[in-house]
Amino acid sequence: MGLTKRKDGWYVEFSVVDDGKFIRLGKGIPGAKLRRWKACGTTKTMAKQHAAKIHTELVMDGMKSERESSSMTFQALARIYLDTHTVQKHNTYPWKKAIIEKRFLPFFGKLSLNEVSPLKIEKFRDQRLQDVGNGGTTLKVATINRNLALLKAIFSLAIREGWLERNPVSLIKLGKENNVRDRVLEPEEFDRLQTHSALHLQAINLCAYQTGMRSGEILTLTWDRVDFQAGLIRLRAEDTKTDDARLIPLTRELTVLLKNLYKVRYLDEQKVFLVKGRSIGSMKTAFKGACRRAGIDGFNFHDFRHTAVTNMRRAGIDHLTIMKITGHKTMAVFKRYNSFRVNDLKQAASQFNTYLTLAHTPQVTDSPNSLILKDAPVAQLDRASAF
Repeated sequence: MGLTKRKDGWYVEFSVVDDGKFIRLGKGIPGAKLRRWKACGTTKTMAKQHAAKIHTELVMDGMKSERESSSMTFQALARIYLDTHTVQKHNTYPWKKAIIEKRFLPFFGKLSLNEVSPLKIEKFRDQRLQDVGNGGTTLKVATINRNLALLKAIFSLAIREGWLERNPVSLIKLGKENNVRDRVLEPEEFDRLQTHSALHLQAINLCAYQTGMRSGEILTLTWDRVDFQAGLIRLRAEDTKTDDARLIPLTRELTVLLKNLYKVRYLDEQKVFLVKGRSIGSMKTAFKGACRRAGIDGFNFHDFRHTAVTNMRRAGIDHLTIMKITGHKTMAVFKRYNSFRVNDLKQAASQFNTYLTLAHTPQVTDSPNSLILKDAPVAQLDRASAF
């Protein structure tokens, strides 16, 4: 028996044999496989007691095999998933609920878990690829991949609870996404956007522009996450898309803004950004209107993350620190958000030339065809001619 502690509780593993009718303890038996159950109870002692009960059941009569008795439908599993407390706390819960009810249930709802095969999932994927989005065009590959990722998460719950042995979505190859964006809002454009934005939107824009926070993180931000004394926004794991806590430094301008909002806050409302005393569910329409009035094309709210990352890099902040602030987990994803302009490269060349000049001031003599660095080492000749 192996008892392990995870974020959501205790788990126990046994080596078992499944003959299609019953699951029995299979330690030392050829063909036996490890099987995991979630142990009940919040303490290790309670988890051990439940693990002992599972062990007894496996030894005595065995458990009924899922391959024969599993009658749980996908609809039932989806409802359990949506009722899970941790899922309900996600900022993307409304989207998940809509996709499950409008897309998954009509296609998979009446099927048992064992009937949802990779072939059926591929059929669902191909059908979604033919659907038309709000813009009148077929859905992007990235949209389909997000659907499949949600479907995989639902089946992962079934595996965790011991209702299914293998996730059918894990056998489906995701489509290759071409979602790299390179739109950065320049300072002059940001000032113009602010001029054409409502007051509540100006505050949200500034927070996104100077922190790189996601829209969901901003709209659900509460005052207990703002630490004026330390000069930080302290996001907890449950506040972020990646389930990782983050510390976000406050700029001087953002600090002044938040302190002003704090002075006139509504005592019965914990959220920071409000409109007429109410929390904001979405500002997509307002943001699009502000961009249109400001004459800003090809920029969506999520591009503020590109802008913030690029501005932090321009300010000389190292990549690892930027990733800590913005919550990017891998360098590959970070690179998608770090945009370079020709002026950035010219600035880099200028800074490098300045460094070389300060580090070594060679004697220059005129020549009809070129400039010759007198008495300069070969290595410095190469460096000096790099730009």
